[in-house]
Amino acid sequence: MTRKKRFILISTVLTIISTILFNHLYANDLLVDTAKNLIDTTAVKVADFQQSQSIFDIASILPFHDHYLIWDTTSVHPYHFDLTHMQDTVTLVLADHSDCAFMAPTAGFITSGFGVRVAPNYRYVKGKRGKMQRYFTGYGTAYHYGVDLALHKGDNVCAAFDGIVRYSAYNTGGYGNCVVIRHYNGLETLYGHLSGRIVTPGQSVRAGELIGYGGSTGYSTGPHLHFETRYLGEPIDPTTFIDFKDSTYHLKSDTLLISKESFYYFSRGSNAYAVKRGRFAHGRHYATTVTKAPKYYTVRKGDTIYAVANRNGVTVNRLMQVNGISKNSGLRPGQKLVLK
Repeated sequence: MTRKKRFILISTVLTIISTILFNHLYANDLLVDTAKNLIDTTAVKVADFQQSQSIFDIASILPFHDHYLIWDTTSVHPYHFDLTHMQDTVTLVLADHSDCAFMAPTAGFITSGFGVRVAPNYRYVKGKRGKMQRYFTGYGTAYHYGVDLALHKGDNVCAAFDGIVRYSAYNTGGYGNCVVIRHYNGLETLYGHLSGRIVTPGQSVRAGELIGYGGSTGYSTGPHLHFETRYLGEPIDPTTFIDFKDSTYHLKSDTLLISKESFYYFSRGSNAYAVKRGRFAHGRHYATTVTKAPKYYTVRKGDTIYAVANRNGVTVNRLMQVNGISKNSGLRPGQKLVLK
């Protein structure tokens, strides 16, 4: 059967099923788009549909499909939900220790947590042979939407929960070799900077199953695992429900409550300022409503970092972090510093 005929067959079957089973504006487009993606995955074949008595069990292919409404194998962050205005509280059953277990993605300790941090800035220039060259331009602030876990290059990286691989590719936005898994509990987890990937989109994985190997690809200064937990595309601090205190990571609770309060960090403190300046998190910009404008200080002749911090009631570390400067940075008269 030719590729074109396979696509027509899958699209026709899924369109009929969506018309019968789903009274939803996006159902038809969702399933047709899914058919296009399934053609490009080696884990799902036309024969699987033809041999199945139920023809097509959509829940087994698209975990939480009725919430996400999309299955994209080409983009790390394809969603456009604003959960800061969600009205209800959602309860996710993270693990029931039978159909959906939990396992640590790797055994390393946290080297960088969730939140604002000082990050290097780079300028990228295409070289003579077309290869991109990276030049360090200084330090700035960026929001870190996951946690970094220590490991050595080649260490095993495993799936945190049971689910289906949605994305497995080299990401040019900063993650490097990256895997994204959608889980039956409603979360998606992301594994970045891998040295190698051994899973493909559409592949079913169990908690603790090997998905790749630790590395330092993408925007990385050394081997580590960048690990994110997201709901409908929006990041959640994994330390709120995973205990990372020792290498025997475990869930703090088998359930996770999600409400708009879970995403208030989008419009609070340094993150609001970072977003207002157009900061990106590995290529994705997070829109937000800034509730309080940043306070600035204009440097005068003779000012030092310590003097400015003491005069305005902020710590030296805070002043350096927000402005991306170090203790040895010289201040210029007229330079504007962010205080809060």
